[in-house]
Formats: sequence, C-alpha cells, structure tokens
Amino acid sequence: MISDIVVEIDKKDFVPMDGNTSAAYVAYANTEVSFIYPISPATSMGEAMDTFSAAGKTNCISHQTVRVEVMQSEGGAAGAVHGALTAGALSSTFTASQGLLLMIPNMYLIAGELMPCVMHVSARTLAKQALCIYNDHSDVMAVRQTGWALLCSNSPQEVMDLALVSHLATVKARVPVLHFFDGNRTSHSIQKIHRIPYEDMEQLIRLDLIDENLRRVALNPNIPSARGTGQRPDIFFQSNMASERFYRACPRHIEETMQEVERVTGRRYNLFDYFGHPDAQFVVVVMGSAGNTTQQFVRGAIDADNAKFGVIKVRCYRPWSVQHFLASLPATVQRIAVLDRTREEGALGNPLFLDVAVTLKESGVKEFEQVLVTGGSAGIGQKEVTPSMIEAVFANLESSAPKTRYTVGIEDDVTFTSLPYNTDKRSNDASLPRSIRQCLFWGLGSDGTVGANKEAIKMIGDHTELNCQGFFAYDSKKSGGVTLSQLRFGADAIEAEYQITSADYIAVHNCSNQFINKLNLLQAIKHHGIFVLNSPWSTLAEMEAQLPARMKRQIAEHEVQFYNIDAGRIAREAGLKGRINMIMQSVFYKLGDVIPSEEATSLLKSSIKRMFGKKGEEIVNMNLGAVDQAGAALQRVEYPRAEWLNAVDAAHEIDAWDHLLYAGVPDFVSHIMEPCMNWEGDSLPVSAFEPGGVFPVGTTRYERRGAAPEIPVWLADKCTQCNYCSIVCPHAVIRPFLLSKEESKLSPDGYLYRKAQGGGDLAGLNYSIQVAAMDCTGCAVCVESCPDEALFMGEFAQYAPNSLHTFEYSMTLPLRQPIDKFSVKGSQFEQPLLEFHGACAGCGETPYVKLVTQLFGQQMMIANASGCSSVWGGTCTTHPYTVNKETGHGPAWGRSLFEDNAEYGFGMCLASLQRRKRLYMAVQSVVDNVSEDTVSNPRLLKLFRAWLKTYSEFAANNAICDELDRLQIVSECQADHPLIYACFKQRDMFRSQSQWLIGGDGWAYDIGSGGLDHILSKGENINVLILDTEIYSNTGGQSSKASVAGQVTKFESMGKTRQKKELGASAMAYGDVYVASVSLGADYAQTVKALKEAAEYPGTSVIMAYSPCIDWGIDTKDMASIQRIAVETGYWELYRFDPRLARKGSNAMQLDSRRIKKPIKKYLESENRFRSLQRQHKERAEALQGSLEDWITSRHDKLLRQSMDDLELLDFLKEQLGVASGGAGEDEDEKFLILYGSETGNAAEFSRIVATDLQRRGVRRVKVMACDDYDWAQLARERNVLLIVATCGQGEMPGNCKELFAQLSEAGEDDVPDLSGVNVAVFGMGDSHYVYFNEAAKKYDDLFRTRLHANMLSDSYGCGDDQEDEKYESAWQEFGPSLFTRLSLPEPERILLPASYGVEFDDRAIAVQEIEHDVIVPSGARLVPMTQNRLLTPSDYDRDTRHYEFETGDANMHYEVGDSLGVYAHNESGRVSEFCAWYGLNENDVIRLEAKAGEQELPAVMTIAQLFTQVLDLFGRPKRRFYELLSLVATDDAERGELMHLSNEQFAANTRETLTHADLLRRYASARPSLEHMIDYIPRIKPRLYSIASSPQEQPHEIALCVVVDDWTTPSGQYRRGLCSDYLSRQQPAQLHRVLAKVNAGVVSMPEAHSPPLVMAGLGTGIAPLRSMVRDRAFSIAHNVDGAASTAGPMALYFGARYRKSEFLYEQEWLDLHDDGRGPLTHLSTAFSRDQAHKIYIQDKIAKDAPLIYDYLVTQNGYFYACGSSAVQDLRHTVAKCIAHEGKMSEADAEQYVTNMMIEGRYCIESW
Repeated sequence: MISDIVVEIDKKDFVPMDGNTSAAYVAYANTEVSFIYPISPATSMGEAMDTFSAAGKTNCISHQTVRVEVMQSEGGAAGAVHGALTAGALSSTFTASQGLLLMIPNMYLIAGELMPCVMHVSARTLAKQALCIYNDHSDVMAVRQTGWALLCSNSPQEVMDLALVSHLATVKARVPVLHFFDGNRTSHSIQKIHRIPYEDMEQLIRLDLIDENLRRVALNPNIPSARGTGQRPDIFFQSNMASERFYRACPRHIEETMQEVERVTGRRYNLFDYFGHPDAQFVVVVMGSAGNTTQQFVRGAIDADNAKFGVIKVRCYRPWSVQHFLASLPATVQRIAVLDRTREEGALGNPLFLDVAVTLKESGVKEFEQVLVTGGSAGIGQKEVTPSMIEAVFANLESSAPKTRYTVGIEDDVTFTSLPYNTDKRSNDASLPRSIRQCLFWGLGSDGTVGANKEAIKMIGDHTELNCQGFFAYDSKKSGGVTLSQLRFGADAIEAEYQITSADYIAVHNCSNQFINKLNLLQAIKHHGIFVLNSPWSTLAEMEAQLPARMKRQIAEHEVQFYNIDAGRIAREAGLKGRINMIMQSVFYKLGDVIPSEEATSLLKSSIKRMFGKKGEEIVNMNLGAVDQAGAALQRVEYPRAEWLNAVDAAHEIDAWDHLLYAGVPDFVSHIMEPCMNWEGDSLPVSAFEPGGVFPVGTTRYERRGAAPEIPVWLADKCTQCNYCSIVCPHAVIRPFLLSKEESKLSPDGYLYRKAQGGGDLAGLNYSIQVAAMDCTGCAVCVESCPDEALFMGEFAQYAPNSLHTFEYSMTLPLRQPIDKFSVKGSQFEQPLLEFHGACAGCGETPYVKLVTQLFGQQMMIANASGCSSVWGGTCTTHPYTVNKETGHGPAWGRSLFEDNAEYGFGMCLASLQRRKRLYMAVQSVVDNVSEDTVSNPRLLKLFRAWLKTYSEFAANNAICDELDRLQIVSECQADHPLIYACFKQRDMFRSQSQWLIGGDGWAYDIGSGGLDHILSKGENINVLILDTEIYSNTGGQSSKASVAGQVTKFESMGKTRQKKELGASAMAYGDVYVASVSLGADYAQTVKALKEAAEYPGTSVIMAYSPCIDWGIDTKDMASIQRIAVETGYWELYRFDPRLARKGSNAMQLDSRRIKKPIKKYLESENRFRSLQRQHKERAEALQGSLEDWITSRHDKLLRQSMDDLELLDFLKEQLGVASGGAGEDEDEKFLILYGSETGNAAEFSRIVATDLQRRGVRRVKVMACDDYDWAQLARERNVLLIVATCGQGEMPGNCKELFAQLSEAGEDDVPDLSGVNVAVFGMGDSHYVYFNEAAKKYDDLFRTRLHANMLSDSYGCGDDQEDEKYESAWQEFGPSLFTRLSLPEPERILLPASYGVEFDDRAIAVQEIEHDVIVPSGARLVPMTQNRLLTPSDYDRDTRHYEFETGDANMHYEVGDSLGVYAHNESGRVSEFCAWYGLNENDVIRLEAKAGEQELPAVMTIAQLFTQVLDLFGRPKRRFYELLSLVATDDAERGELMHLSNEQFAANTRETLTHADLLRRYASARPSLEHMIDYIPRIKPRLYSIASSPQEQPHEIALCVVVDDWTTPSGQYRRGLCSDYLSRQQPAQLHRVLAKVNAGVVSMPEAHSPPLVMAGLGTGIAPLRSMVRDRAFSIAHNVDGAASTAGPMALYFGARYRKSEFLYEQEWLDLHDDGRGPLTHLSTAFSRDQAHKIYIQDKIAKDAPLIYDYLVTQNGYFYACGSSAVQDLRHTVAKCIAHEGKMSEADAEQYVTNMMIEGRYCIESW
C-alpha cells in the first residue's frame, strides 16, 4: 500500500516502487497545491499525493503540507491548476488518456502565459473504436501542439529522476512540462529503484527562480495586473511569438537540469540517449518502455554477433532539439527505424517519425540527408513490444528493400503493413541476462495472489541486493477474473519491459475449469522449471483424470518439477475461507530459489504480522498457522513421463443438454471470444475484426467460468415462490422458471419443481428455481435474501454437475409471463437481458440494471457512462447484454466518454425520435394513398391505422408491433406499392424506444453533472439511472460529491468533511422531472414501481439507486441487508417525486421511508469505510460522523415536510413548536392514519386507494405509511387508525410491519399507550388457501383489541381474500361501508367523475374491418369446442347437474389434477337485443374505445352487441355505486330522490330480488347513463371457476366439468338462473358451440408420487375434483406409470348428497372403480341424507372408519381432500376426533396434527 511505502522510503534509498508512486513522491516535494481527479492508470498518483498530505508530510519548497484537492473532472483539475499558478503557487496534477484531452484548453493557456508547471501522465491509449485503458502514446501525441515540454521516462527509476528534472527545469525555463511514461507497463510496474532523498532535492530547488518566474508575475491586488485579456488580430500573432525565445532556450535548461540531477544521483540522462555499437549502421528511435527492451536486444545482438545496431531513447520530445538529436546519432548510420507508440490515421507518417525525417532532411549534413528513415507503429493499446519484434524491425532495416511504413506485433492480413516476427515466445529471452529468474503466478481476482506478490517484491527488494521487477496483468472482470503476476529477480539490471515468456517458476492458484482446461498455463515453462498447482487432487490417478493432455505433454516435454498443494483446504481449516495467498507465498519461498527458504519464511511471518496486525491477533495467527502447514502439505508429483509425452487430447463430447452452447456456437465466439478468453488474442489477425468496433451481444453465456467455490442450492419444499432470490441476484444466475406438465415430465433427472403458487394465472404450471452454476460467482446474496431459508450454499463440486443440465434444460423452455410483470414476482419471470457479466461478486449496481432490462430491455437504448457499469456492461468480447430468445430484441448499448454521457444519450434520443417521425410520415402516406384492393393483405392497412393511432402510447403501440412482427405483414406486402416499400426499409423503427442513460455517481454528481443538468432542463423522454456507490468504484474507491461526511475514501484518507450533494433535490427543482430514490433490498416493490413510473413518465426521469460496493469494506453477501439498514437508519431515503400528481392536485412527493427507525451508528459500524476512521482517528470520526447524523435528520425532516399536504404540515409544525393540535375550526375526527404492512406492494397500493376514498368523504388529513415507519409512541394522539395488513406464506408478517408489532407487544406496562380514545380497525389481505389465512391481521386485531384496549370499529378484522373474483376488494365492499358508517362519514361528493374510456361511434363499413374477432377473448383465455353436454340428474328432478367436456388440444391448454376451469359466460343474445332496442341502441353499431388513462384493457373497436353480450355483466347484480350513478343522471326528481336515499334495507331487498343492472335501468327510466359511464359502472363479466373432473393423463386433450345449474326463486316469485351455469347448459355440441375458458391453478396440493393414501370427501358437485384424482391414479395403475401398478397407495371416497337415486353422480363409475374393494378405489362410502328417516352425513361415515382414517393419514402419511359446499369445512374436526381416538392423544393434539397436515399440504379443502 502507498502509506506503507511512504514509511519505508523514508528509511532508505534503494526500494521497490512503481512508476506512479515515483512520480507522486517527486511531485509532492515540488508542489504547493495539487488538484487531482481519478482516471486509470494515473489514479494512484493522486492517491499517493493525498496519502502524503494526510500523513502531514511537508514539501521541499516551503516545508508545508501540500494542499491536495479532488476536482469534479480532469478539466476542472486543469482549470484549478491554472488558477493556482495564476495566484503564484507551484501546482501539479496527474492524468491520462481522455482526461488529458479535457485539459487541453487550459494547457494552451498555461503555456501561453509561460507558467512553470508539471503534469505527470501515465500515457494511455485514447478511446477510438473502443475504450482501452492500456498504454500507448496517442494521448500525449494529441497535446504535443499545446506548447508544453514533453519529457519521457522508460522505467520507474527514470520516472523518479526525470520527474525531478521536470519540476526543476520548468521553473528555469518558464515552459510547463508534461512528464509522461507508459501507463500500466511503467506506472504500475514495481521495480527496485534508488530513491532521491528530499534533502538532496532541496539542494537543487531554485527558490529565487520560483519567485522570479512565478510569484513575480502572479496576480495580486497589491501589485495589480491583468491576464487572459481579449486581443484583436492586430497584435495576437506578435504577442504569441514573444514567447518563442523561451522555447528555444528550453532544451538547454532541461539539459542543464539533467546534469544537476546527475551530480546528486550519479545517473546520467540526455535529451536523446544513444546506446549501441559505436559504428552502428542501423538505429531504432523510440520513446517509452520499449526503449529498454530495445536496449536489451541491442546489447544481446552486439555481444553475440557484434551487430552494428543502436537505439536512441528520446527523453525530451518537445521542444524538439535538432542539435541534440543529430549529436546523438552515430555518424555511420545508414538506416533508421522510428517506432511510434501511436497511430495517426490518414497522416503521412506518425509524429515521432515525421520529426526524425524532417530533422535529417534539414540537417545540412549530406550523410544524414541520405539516411533512409522508416516508420512503424508498435505497442498500440499496450500490445507488448518484445525482443522478437525489435529483431524484426532491425531485420527490415537490413533487408534489400525495407518497408518504409509498417506495423509490428500484429498480423495485418488486410492492408499488409505488418512485419513478420518470430512468434516463438521463448526466443524473447535470448538477450535476457542469465542471472534473471522469472516467475509466473496465475490467480483468481480477489484471492489475494496479486497483493501477496507485491508484498514479495517489497520483501525481497528490502532484504536482498537483488534487482526486482513486478508486473501484473488482469482480464476484464471486476472480480473473480484471471490474474497473472509476473516477477523477475536478478543481480543484473532488468531491462525487460515485456511479459514473461520463459519462466523458471509457475504457480497456478486455481484448478477450476476456467484455468486448467481453458488457459495455456505452462506455455512459458522452462526446461526443468518448477510448476506448483493448488488443487484438492492428492493422487496421481486424480491428476491423470483432471489434467488436460496439453498440460501433461508440456510437463513431460520440459521435465518439469511438478508439485501440488491443497491450499484451499488449509485455508478453510485455518478459518481463512478462500484467501490462499500466504500459503502459496510460503510455497514460493520454499521452491522459488530466490532467497534461502528459511530466511524467506521468517521474513514472510514478519510481513504477516505487519500486514494483518491491524485486523487483530486472531487473523495474524490464522495466517501464521496456514504458513506452518504449507510445507508439510506440499507434495511432489511423480508422473509417468513417457506416458504423458504422448497424452492425447480427449474428443470433445457434446452432452444432449449442452446443445445450446455447442451445437450453435457463433463463429465470433469460436474465432475471437475464446482466444481472447484464453489469453491468446495477440494471435488474431486484422481480418478477424469488423471495422468500427461493432461487436455482437449476448456472448457471456458461452464463457462458463465455473469460478465459484460454492453455489446456491434450492430447497423446493421450503420455497414460497416469492422470487426475491432472483431479483437480488447480481449476475442473473438464479432464475425462476414455469413449466407445463409435459415439460415437467421431459425434464432431466434431478430437476426439482413444485406446483406454481399464485392463483389462477399460474394454473397448470410448475415452478422451479434453477442456477447457472458455471456462471455463478458464489456471492450468496440470494441465500441471505431468502425469507424462507429455501436456499443454502453448497460445494460447487457436489452440486454443479447436476445443475448444469437442469439449467440448460430450463433455457429451452418457452418464456411465460402469466402475471403482472410490474410486480416483484412477475418481473422475475421476464428474461433478464443482462447476464453473467464480470462485475464483482455481490455487486450492488447490476441488480438494478438487470431489473430494468427485464421490464423494458427489448426496447432499450442505453447510453452508458464510463465507469464500473461500462466495464462489466461493455467488455469486449464477452458482452453481457443479450436478446430476448423469442423475439431477438434486446438492449442496444453504447458508450461515448465519461464526461459527456448525458449529451451522448440526448443525441441518441433525438435521432431515434426523428427517425421514427420519418416512419410515421411514411405510414401515414400509405394509409392516405394506398387502397385495399392494391394490397396483397388488406390487414396491413388496418394495423397501420392502429399503429398511427397508438404512436405515442408505449404499451398499446408495442402490442401493434407484436402483431406486425408475428404476421411479417410489412415484409409480405413490401412489393405491393413503393410507399409500403419505404416503410419496409424503415421497419426497425416501428417500435418506440426506451431511452436510458446509465452511469455511476462519479459521472452524475461530478464530471458529467453539467451535461446531466442540461438534459434535465430539456424535458425529453429520457430515463436516467444513477448507480450510486458514493465513490469512484471503477478506479479504486475515490471520493465524489456523492460521498458523505466521515467516509474514508481514496483522496479522502482522513474522512470527507463535506456532505453529499443532494442531486435529487436539484432535479426536483425543475418541477417537471420525475425523480425517485430507491434501494432494492429495502423495498423491492418500491423499486419496481419507481422504474415503471419513470419509464411511463412522458418526460425526463431520474432514478438514484443505492448500490453497495465491495470497496466499502463490506461482505457483499449482505448487499441487500445493507440496503435495508441504510433506509432504516435514514442514511438513504426512499421517495418518488411524480409531477403528474401535482397536475392532478395531489402532492408530487411520495416519501416511502417515512421514519428513521434505527440510529445511524448501526449502519456506520457495519462498513469499513466508516469504521477505519473510528479506529484511527476517533475524535475526528465522532465529529464528522456526528455531523452526518445531523445532516441525515435534517434531510429526512425536509423530505417529510415536502411529502405532506398543507394540513399534515400544519400538524407537524405545531408538534415541532410545541403547540397543541385542535382548536377553533379544527375537528380531530378529520384526521385519519392508515398504516400498512405490505410485502409485494398490494397492501400499500390499496392503502392509498382507501386514503383517496376517505378524502372524498371529507376526511381532510389522511396519512399513509408503512407500520414500521410510524413512531408508536404517537398512537395515543391519533383519532382514527386503520391498519391494512397482508399476510405472507404461512402466517408471516410483512417485513415493514414486524417492528411495530414487536414494539407494541413487548412494551412494558408503563409504556403501553392507552388507546381507549382511539378508533381502530384492522383489514387483512391474505389467501384462504393457506392455513394461517390473514394471520397477521388477526394478530394486530388481537393486539389492539386486548392489550391496547383501542375502540375497535368492527367486531372482527376484515378478511380480504386473494381467491375471490375481485380479490380483497370483495371483502372491502362489506368492511369499508360498515367502517365509514361507524365513523359517520358522509358519502363521497355527488359528482359524476369523468369516464375512464372515451367512446366514439364509427363508420361501420370502415371500422368493422378493425374488429379482431367475433368473440372477444380475454387475456390467457382460449375458445374451446364443447364436445359433451350430458345431464347427470333426472330431467324431472329439481336440480340440473350436468357433465360437460371440452376439446382443448388445439388450444394448447394444459391442466393438472386439482385445477379448475374458468369459464367466461356471455349474456343471452336475445335479452341483449331486447335491451338495446329498448335503450335506443343499434346493437350492430361499431364503437371505438380509447382509455383516457392507464392501459387499454378493452378492445379498441367492437360492436354494441359485443359490449353488452361479452364484456359487461348487464344482467348481474348491481352494487351501490351503480345506484349512485343512476341518481346522478336521473332527470326525474322522484326517481333521483329515491335513488339518493336508498336505505340499506331497500338495497338488501333489491339484492334478494336479484334485480339486475338492466332491471334498474327500466325501473328508473329517466336515468340514462352514457355508454362511457356504463363501461365504468357495470362490472365486466368475470370467469366462473369450476373444478376439473377429468384426468390429465387419461384425457390430456379434453377437460371435463361437473356443474349444477345455479337457480333460485326470488321473494316476489321470479325464477332466476346463474349466468354461467345457465350459459353452459344452453351450449350444444351438435351446433359446434365454443366456450371461452382458461385453466386456473388448483388450490389443492397433490402428492409427488402415487404411493400416499388418499382420503376424499365430496358433497354434490364437489365430487368433480375427486373424480379427477381417482381416475388419474387409476390410469397410472392401469398403465404402470412410474411403477404405480405396484406402488400406488389406497384411495377412500366418501360421497354425500340428498338422494341416491337422483344425485349419486357418476354412480356406475364409482362402483366399477371400487369393484367391491378390488379396484383402485379401495374404499367407497356414501351418505344420502334423505333416503332414510334419520339423516346420515359423510362425517358420520368418516367417524365410523376411524381406524382407516388413522392408518391412511397418520401411519401412512396420506392426504385428505374435502370438496363441496362450505359444510366440508367442519370435516377437520371429525378427522381430528378419529386421530385422537385411534392415536390415544388429546383432541387438541389431534387438531394440531390436522393443522400441520394443512401446512404441509396434506389436508386440502376446496369449498364454495
């Protein structure tokens, strides 16, 4: 670490140091004020400056601590430097690449004003066709015209020396100096160098010149002057030329300074340094680290062959000194090769080449004028420049016809510029001194390998005289990727500046497939080299089985000394988890032969104590113990050399389940991606790449790293199918799948699934959680987030093999979305279009982006700012954004620069809008000018009209586009007309696009904030997603304006002193920008809701997403809980600011985290970014973090106030001021508090609906918040409280209401509030299919009723049931009015609200063509033919019970035993015709419907007949709101009065009389509501659910029902029949009648196998599901399905009805199936209550069979099913008595046993 190095370098002069630290060390000594900004690879220079400053280190100029300030951008840093210089202080900065380009304007100014200054640049390539963070000189060459001197260093030692030259020379010359060196290769290469002591530097600093050349000309009001004036053309040129003399003198000043530094250091430098043969004929001119490599080669060539080669290393590139260059050239030179580390496309030559060529041509020396100068490009994008390549350059010079322009290091098979070179990498070391020992260490990111090797260099460098060098290579993964540490040690100087290609020692620290089988790990091993493998393979047989043939051959061929150690086991036993670094280091010291092993081990232990001492003695001892074990655990592998020499590569076998990956692997993957993944990309030719940098997406699925030591394992029986594990998964590796019955049967062995839970929408489907084991990172976020403990982390080796084929099978399943995709659960059934990326394990950013792609990904245009999200999101060649597997659509992703992302995305948005408008014009032209008779498919015009009509409606227009895609109709008709062809050419613009700007806080808060603010001001429909990690996470964790006070970051090592910028407040200030603040783990539903609202908002939206980062010093498995705690402590707020609400008169601000629940200390203690300051500077931490707490409280109060309406704010202010509420004009009854407990968001949403209703009823002050957001101590001060509480799973409370319940339950007697004066009601929302139905509401009701003694407004809590047709609203229809009556609340204001649909009558001739079908088919429903309508009861009997069958094969409807069929009835057409005629409507008229808000649920075009026959329940029972409608439109005073004052008794009487909507319209003839209002007030016809009575195995393509016609006689004597049962009875198979139907998931749980006994009790038509069960098992037995013939358990059926003769439904079937006990139905017992004087019921029959009941249900763990009328509910008590009697237990215990059966799904009730 930098701080450690600082301590060491103050102690001695010869130390290991990298280039960046060397530069910063010198810069600090010569700087007074420094301005920094992070950019790779220059960032660590700024970090070092900040560390020096924080440590109180003083400079050599004024012996002051340098003031180091972080700026918002590189441009800002340059501007600040300019300002500091202008005011007379020496200033410096550090940058690279694009950052340097942002400084260009200020560089011109600084140079033009002749200000002494130094900028240190880790040279890096500029982004062109792609971003590249590696080295070349394109950035430096782009600023050579700015007037700065350019000095180049080749190694960390030169960086140290020439940095000092730069700082000293600039003061002399008054010319600013840009000191550069190769990024990564030099900046991060660690070498042992001679440090220049500060006292030596101080001797060289000319304070007088600083005064003369800087301070004298500084701006100062005491000596006023002006700078930066505006000049006219008459003087600008002359004024500019006045500085020329300084540039002419500059080389001399630099040369003199080099000589001064030489006197102090003994190291000589020149402007151009020549090395080589004194009579060289062939000379290479080069800058940067390649110069050292060239020097190594030249030295070797001279030593070997006295080759007349030489190299000139350019030190001072600007000002270019012709004199000094010519002086450095040997007079014998004949040919020169100039190697530029840049490419200037389209130029005559590269910059250095042109300088050299012009110099020689204009030298005036004949011999030099005739020298042939060639120019080559090498090392672009840090392509290695090796001795072999230098050899090729000299070979070209020596050839008879040398190429004059060329590239080297690549194969250019397109323009043929490349020089051939020796690709045998071992040849590179021919010129390497023999004393140099080279070592390679292959590691996995985050396993500590790199850090341990850096420590090794430091340790060996500090304790030996050896020279050392360390360079570290990485793949593109943020974490968990491959790392390669390259270490060199030796007595000779190390000049090699290229990767090790011939190694004495190779250690492979990971034995996963990613390493062993994919990487050529031993290609660099020397003969007799040492190879150490970390693996659990302890025997030769295991090695034989696991090692690939290539590795075996390499080991044998080179007679490698092969060792193995199971470091993972040692680390686990020592408690170190996966940190194997110290163990492998001890092995290296033992075998590496660098220093004696005993001495090395001793030094290693000392190092461990120093490195881990701060973490505690326990950690130190763990590491020491592991080191001690390593020696004994190391095993030499004696291998059969002869056999391994001839090892044969195994044939690649494609498993059946693996076809997705290997049967259709794209050429791109095989030919480009895989070589790059295997670190062999250097060998790819130019022709392999498409010009322009375009790459395919969706390639990460082919990577399959297999890097996780553990993966999540699903416990299916514990799972409640909430999908939380999927929504939090950062890498999209754990996913829910829905399977049909057939797909379930075809699933591979070991494929776990359970019946899908979630109501009718999931009918006939099974549910499975699957894990992509090869792509999992093992972060365990899913496990920690599972509320059911249905996941655990299992060993990869044990669980991955099975999960491979189960996951791949899942990927073949069709995509299914049966529920709302904008729910938490539903969103996860959408395919994630971001998958398997390279972000850190447990990344907090990626779940948000993944979720966005699930919701909107098929139409996303992404402009991604540079940063973490662009690294894991835009890695070439493994691109994680993918396409929908069925449509091929997916996110289109682009990146421009860090600073301009907002502008980049804005341009993308406007271009898309303009192109789509062009298509709109083209489509309009088709509609206006093309007639139907000229189009081969007339439906095209219909769809085009619909497309035009819905152009601006995202969802509706998308549906039209789906139809266009499905029919391919534009393609079909393209040749019909030129105008249609014009549309065809633009077909990619039919779909509207969802525009997204994505980036981190470094972009949004800092460098890109100006652009972002400008885009917010434009109001375009753009969504901005800010992934707020509160640091620059991509560059290592530097502070940004998003960082908070008291947070320790890089650049803020003493803790940040300023608070976080409130970006949300800035965005909200515009008033018309949607703004949301979300934290996924704190509230899943709020996050989904915010994203939906943002995307739907017709303007600019901003979502700030709290994104925990590993750089915080956290265990990322806790990512979701950290998000939750951040919200609970107020550290992060949840809110949504929706300007649409303000336009409707509501408050735009919705604060979703209403209360700070926990002290901030709890949060700060959980993260090292805060703890570290507390440990090291406790008082400062308390001060800064104390100010943070104050700021958090202040921010929360501000948001709270902003979210309040005027009256609520008034109450709040009174409370704050201590003024009592109430008083003149105030009514406390007008205050209402609604508290909700909501897990999925339904209860929260319903609470807001109720609040709106209360406000309409005159309650002016309604507060709505989560239970846990409320301060329970305030309860006694409330007047009216309504709790709306959902229940999760088996009686669990939602997460946001547990705390309030616990506080009120556990409060001491003295603390319990007295609520006797508080009105309280509780309404529950649950699912009656669960045992603990509405348990949470029950507990809250009991708490308030019995412990808190509240004035309860109802006798019991309300029981909303998700199984009702109208869900929980059905119960609210009774509970709500009763509540309002108890509170004497008035009815809502009597006004007729605007209708939700607009209705227009259309020209039938035209509009009828747009009617899709004669029958309107609701979503998910199918039209199925009725094949049977058979009467089961006598025709003269008073009950009409029928058996129906439907053909479902063509409809592709699947069902399971226990499912139900939802039938959509139609009103009788005759009655509809009669009504329409009476109402004055023509039933054949065509109407056009348009939703005024929200989604268009109804068809856009239909006939009046369709509306009243198929859509509206015209003949259904009206609710009170229909009476209200009639009262508002009635014109007759008497009728209006009657309707307005309708009593409860009269309403009940009307209901008993079964008056219909049509009846009321006839009764109150003056009330003539419009069609628009009838659509709103007459409910839709809903499906009626009937239990399926057939076996899916026996009749897979038919569905049978058993239905009794629902009929009754009203009190007035009117005969009525139920809509659906009557409708079914009238359908005739002979007339080919078809019925609309939809399978709904059953409420009963069926056993997985046929072996458990079944006890079934059915009343009347309750026999239907039991028939399905019996026939299904009977079929299995008859056909021996899954061995059922021998394993099937017994079945007992109890059937009850009134009369055997009339109501023994399916009598003969049962008798045949029973066959006197010989059939599959082993026990048949009937109870016909009225066939004898004494009534007998099935409970009597069950009680008589107590031994059978106990045996079947208890002894054999069987299942019990009770189906029929509500009477079957009581059978549980009968069953419990049987169990109690036979089991010799109490009835209470037996009742509990039955309850447990219900929880387990073994006791099931289906009643109505």
